[in-house]
Amino acid sequence: MSLPAGISAFLPGTSVAAGAAVLFAVGSVLQHEAASSSAHARGVELRQLVTRPKWMVGQSATVLGTVLQVVALALAPVAIVQPVLAGGLVVALAIRSVRDRCLPSRLDGIGAVLTCGGLAVFLVAARPAAGTGDRLPPWFAVAGAVLLAVGLVAAASRVERGPWGALACGAAAGVAAGVAAVLISAAVKTFGERGLLPTLGGSALWAALAVAVVAQLGSQQAYARGALAWSMPALVLLDPLAAVPAARFLTGERLEPGHAIVWVPAAAVAVVGVILLARTGEGCRRPVFRRRVSGKPGDHERTGAEL
Repeated sequence: MSLPAGISAFLPGTSVAAGAAVLFAVGSVLQHEAASSSAHARGVELRQLVTRPKWMVGQSATVLGTVLQVVALALAPVAIVQPVLAGGLVVALAIRSVRDRCLPSRLDGIGAVLTCGGLAVFLVAARPAAGTGDRLPPWFAVAGAVLLAVGLVAAASRVERGPWGALACGAAAGVAAGVAAVLISAAVKTFGERGLLPTLGGSALWAALAVAVVAQLGSQQAYARGALAWSMPALVLLDPLAAVPAARFLTGERLEPGHAIVWVPAAAVAVVGVILLARTGEGCRRPVFRRRVSGKPGDHERTGAEL
């Protein structure tokens, strides 16, 4: 008997993943604000961050989002959960616009539409199906995944502060997060099929925890090295791009091959949307409030960008 496929078969997990995406967005914005204000030439110091309430609130949101992500991975395939989490990029940039009191630009709107539309079509057309409990990754595959994630984050952390540093650290953290999600999914499957003791004695659970910590360290370095418009898209984009093939290789999840003519272009559209959002830059061109230049009669109002 074939396993159910498609987003309609995993609505509870999809809904939980959407909630996790919102929490991740809140956490990323707050952590970026705290990390960027605490950064120096060599990066960011954790001992400084833990003293900042904003960072602690953001970290709490991220932890709660991670809990929801684990629940979602127990209810839906990785190929559904991780792309849904990618929608958190649009939420994060919307939150950023509100906090900066800046209206989204036209490019922001186009990028958001392409990202959300591409992800929606991908999820409907790809019809992701969960792997089976007897297809669990061997220990050497798990070890290789851990080494890959650690190596990428370590290499990216050597890039200096700036757009390229934020991009590199964000991409490395995204790959690590995608690998961690697959390992968490494997641990959840082990628990469901074999019970608690085999899960605790297996390699997937502990590897997932280790890679998740590495992904968090990489994301903190990304937030500290440059604008959220560089680090967040790289992190969000590389997460599902790494998770979907890793899930296929490690746990046997699959996408509908007959619909590839639809879901491959849809994924490409979502990628273009993410890139557009990344190219919007830091400056605010459409501030919500206008400030008067002087109190003299006849003086006109100018926006913050014009001053």
